[in-house]
This record gives sequence, structure tokens and C-alpha cells, in this order.
Amino acid sequence: MVYKGIAKKLALLAVLVMTTGNAVWAAQSDSAGKEADPAFSVPVVQNPIKSGTIKDLQIVDDGQRWLVTDKALEQYGVYANPDKEGQYWFRLPQNATAEKVLGQDRNVSLTLPGAKSKEGRNISIGRIRRFLGISYVLDGETKSLLPPAKAKRTAAELKQSVPSAPEITKKGNLGMVLFWDPVMDEKSPIPELKTKQPVLSPCAFRLSSKGIVLRNPDLDTLITSWQEKGYAIWPLVDNDFSPKLTHEVLSQPNLRKQLIKELIGYSILYDFAGYNIDFENVNYSDRDLLTQFVREFSDVAHAYGLKVSMDVTAPSDSPNWSMVYNRQALGKSLDYVMLMAYDQVGRTSPVAGPTATLPWVETSIKNTLQSVPAEKVILGMPLYMRVWYEAANGKDLPKDLADWPAAVTETAVEAGNGTKQAAAAKAAAKKPKLFVRTLTLADSQAVRNKYKSSVVWDNALGLYKLDVQLPEGRLKIWFEDDKSLKEKVKLIPQYHLGGASFWRKGFEPANFWQGFAKHELT
Repeated sequence: MVYKGIAKKLALLAVLVMTTGNAVWAAQSDSAGKEADPAFSVPVVQNPIKSGTIKDLQIVDDGQRWLVTDKALEQYGVYANPDKEGQYWFRLPQNATAEKVLGQDRNVSLTLPGAKSKEGRNISIGRIRRFLGISYVLDGETKSLLPPAKAKRTAAELKQSVPSAPEITKKGNLGMVLFWDPVMDEKSPIPELKTKQPVLSPCAFRLSSKGIVLRNPDLDTLITSWQEKGYAIWPLVDNDFSPKLTHEVLSQPNLRKQLIKELIGYSILYDFAGYNIDFENVNYSDRDLLTQFVREFSDVAHAYGLKVSMDVTAPSDSPNWSMVYNRQALGKSLDYVMLMAYDQVGRTSPVAGPTATLPWVETSIKNTLQSVPAEKVILGMPLYMRVWYEAANGKDLPKDLADWPAAVTETAVEAGNGTKQAAAAKAAAKKPKLFVRTLTLADSQAVRNKYKSSVVWDNALGLYKLDVQLPEGRLKIWFEDDKSLKEKVKLIPQYHLGGASFWRKGFEPANFWQGFAKHELT
């Protein structure tokens, strides 16, 4: 219904009864079409904002974000932190369980999403306004903040919503499917995946000696698009694989508390459903500190309704990369342990080898299950492999696959060197140099096509492999593809695991979602 020429008193009354965060008020109706649209079926009243302050409160809509100035948000108690550029002070919602770990100081400094403008970097409130209790006025096509009746002088308290599980129309074969996303491209395609719990883990946060650093400070539009597809968002937080940094951070109790508060604050601002911890290459001497941090963070995260997972390597005798994980203790604190069942042979190896053969993956699962309950274990699988090239002339293959040479037969090699014995003597005199590079699932098909006559399935290893002689060296690849991944996925129900995860989004071929993912993950 449209009210015209409304009295000033009615306008003030409308402001008083307006609910925070979601109510929309308009000054006039634009057209009969809008009047008939349920989205515009709201009372239309006189703009309650004084004309002199409208400019300061105006919301700039750039098509993706609603941008406002620092000055506009100060009325809501959102004040800039003078010690940290681009950050603002907030208070976490009160939580008695969390206070047992964090104490009663709920203040936290966070970076807000935004975008560059002529006036500087403006704050984007489209996503976060309801967590800050911010209302707005719609005056025709113009949006403006609706200031509170009285400007707040203390830091705004974040308003937490109840995390909800994604609505899935079909129950999948797997309990969970998680994809890590280090690129965080807003324009990348979003697959529809009808599993019990589809999860996206953007690699968004990193430890620092001063707190949490956002690797992509403007996550708002990316996260909105994923959540609209039914994905739960569990951002990854890493330690930059730095033993020194990890020790510096974890050995300071106050800094640990600060990190936890910041992560909880970001989870409320962005409506995350959980977190994924990826601390790798940690000094074995910090094993107990790592366990303690995970326990502290998990206790607080659970108090705020968040899930916590952690990336853990396959059990091995490496102190920093495997033994540092107290799997039994971590399994008690965490909701999920993400078993990174890949890099059976790492890129720094002096000898060529596969990324993840089926027997090795199965052994990794069995060893992990000795310490962690099966329902908490998520099998991590690679969407990549390694190209290993042993170059007799000390030069790597060209960057462009089209420039790689054709394979040569053993007979041709012998002829070119006089005899097989002469070729062997020449090779022994100068040891070939080993080059290694990462090959994605998306790019691997072209390599297989180029050397298809030499690609064979190894039933014992559960994957295709290539071992071929080139004019100046030997090329070896152990391929990951739909077939090898299907063999690994079979281990999930066999060992009653909690689900699957993949490193990483962006490595898959164009037909991955229509083929493998559609049939194996749903």
C-alpha cells in the first residue's frame, strides 16, 4: 500500500518500530509494476533522514557491493582501529563457554570488505549489515543508511545468526565433499554438487606475528555466490609453512587468544559454517603447542556453532611434516581430520615417483584410523600429478606442450649412439638432471594424447602411467584421472570414512562436474 503526503509523526513512528537489518523503507512508488511486485509491498513513508545528512549516509551500489564511508558507520559504533589500517573494532557476542578460553575481553579488530572508489577504499555492507544491526532506507533508486536514534559510543557487538546446513535435494553417496580454493576468483564457475554437505574452503586466512591476515580481504561477493549454491563455507587458515612463525605465534598465549577471537569475528561477519586449519612444516618441538592451540580454538569455535577440520599428512617418520601431529589428541578436538593422501613422492624427491597410488592411499587410511575415528576422517585426493623429466643434456622441456618432442623408440636411440652399450656409457659419464613440474587434471589429457601409445594402466598401482624416451631425456608421469579417483573413492565406504576432499578447485577439466563428480560424488 502506498501512503502519500504522510504526516511527520507517522514517519517517526515508522522509524521506531522498524526492525534492524532487514526492514526497507521507501519515499515513493516508482511504477505500478513495482506496486504489484511482492518485493516492493512495503509501506512507503516520508524519508526520515534529514536532507543535510543524506550525502554522508548514501550507499553507493556498484552492482556487486553496497559501499559506505567510515563516517557513516561511526553512528553504529563501527570505529576504525588507528593502530591497524583498514581494521575496525567490534565485540564478539557474549558466550560463557568461550570466555573460559578467551577471558572476558570480547573486543576484536577486523578488516571489513570493501572496494576502491574515488573517495578511497569504501566499506561494503551488503553482506555484513545484518551482523552489524544496520538498517537502510530505499528512496526510489537511492539507498541510504538509517542511523540509529542515538549514535553509539562503544564498539558494535556482532550479531550472530544460527549456522544452517545447506539445503540438499538429494542425499549423496558421501557424507561430505570439500574443495579447497586458493584462487578465490569471483567469476569462476560454481558447480552444483548434491551431496549431504558440500563445502568450499577458500584459502583466505594466514597467521602472522600480529594476528590473522586476509589473503583476499574482499570475500563478500565470492562467498555470497557459493552460499547461494548451497555450499557451507569453511575457510582455510595456514601458517605459511613456516616453523619459525608458527613457534612465535603458538608460544604466546595472548596472541593465540587474539587469533581465535579474530577468526570467530570473521566467521560471524561472513556467516562461515566452519574452518579448516592447514598448519604444515611445524617443528616437532612445538607438537604440544600445536595440539593445545587446536583444542583451544575448537572449544571456542564449537561454542559459537562452528565446525573445525584440520589437514593432516599421512603417517610417516618425518618429524616436521607428520610426527608433529598428535593424531589421537587432535581427533578428540576436531570435527574432521582431512587426510592429505597425496604427494606419496614429493616434488623435491631426487627420484621420480607417483603422487598417490591406490595401495599407498589405502595404507595411509589404515594407519590414520589407528588414531582417529573413521567418521571423522575425510579422504583428501589430488586433482594433479607431477611431470618428471630426466634430461641428458641438462635442459628442461619447453613450457608449451606443443613444443615437446615426439617419443623415440629404443631402436632409434641405439642407432643414434652407435650401440646400446655406447649409449649406456655416455649416460653414465654424465648423470641426467631431473626436472619436475605440476600437471593439472585439466592439462593432463593433452599429454596423454601426445604420447598415447606409451600410456598404460597399472592395475597394481591403480592408475595410468607413462614412461617414454625422448630425444634428450626420459619422461615419466603417473596419471590421476577419473578412473584412478574412482578407485580411491571406493575406499571411503569401504572404511566408513566421513567423506572426500580435493586439492584443488581449478585443477579439474571442464567436464569434471558433468562426469566424475555427478556420478561419483552425488
